[in-house]
Amino acid sequence: MTRDEQDRPEPTPAQRRRERERAEARESILSAARDVARRDGWDTVTMRRLADEIEYSANFAYRYFTGRDDILLTLVRDGFTQLQDAMATAAAHAAPSPVGGSTAGASGTAAAAVRGAAHAYLDFALAEPDLYQLMYGLGGVRVLATDAWDEGQAVGDLLAGLLITAGDTRPEQHVLQLWATAHGLIALLVVGRVSVDAERLHALLENALTDCLIRARPAALAPETIPDSSQGRPQSP
Repeated sequence: MTRDEQDRPEPTPAQRRRERERAEARESILSAARDVARRDGWDTVTMRRLADEIEYSANFAYRYFTGRDDILLTLVRDGFTQLQDAMATAAAHAAPSPVGGSTAGASGTAAAAVRGAAHAYLDFALAEPDLYQLMYGLGGVRVLATDAWDEGQAVGDLLAGLLITAGDTRPEQHVLQLWATAHGLIALLVVGRVSVDAERLHALLENALTDCLIRARPAALAPETIPDSSQGRPQSP
């Protein structure tokens, strides 16, 4: 705790109530924006439409956001934070595959963490399609990538760190390969160019993971020790 924080007076009950009410109001507006987008697409999200959705005056949302773009940017930043948290949690709980003796121990745990994080990325996109589309400009509305650069970069940095722990000497190249695969699969699904279920999407991503990890650590992860990717993702513990 900094000295300024130590010197700052405790908020009064009234201040805490107002802050809570402010947070609840912001959340109701963000939730309304996602509800409208799910039904009619992101291009239909306007300040007037949101006011109608939450049954308040047209100026209500302007108390908490500067405008529509501010709402969309907040959703994008929150989305990247949620995605990073989901990937980090999956990586932390990943268990090495029982297939192949050389994947056991620390090296197997590191590789499993990479797999867990990558599959969590795909799970997030499948579970939150409206939010994912907004984050990556697939929903007909674009938020400038530079405006949420730090949040988006944190997702790539997380995966790069896991690859480095797994022994990868070219993590940036392999992050790009895995991201292109996962994002490409989702984009093709969104535009209706592929019609496959979640299990098959995970199996296709697993193929890319297998290739990536072999290239990153050929001695430790020879092909015969890699789990069968035709069965989709490795089983969680």
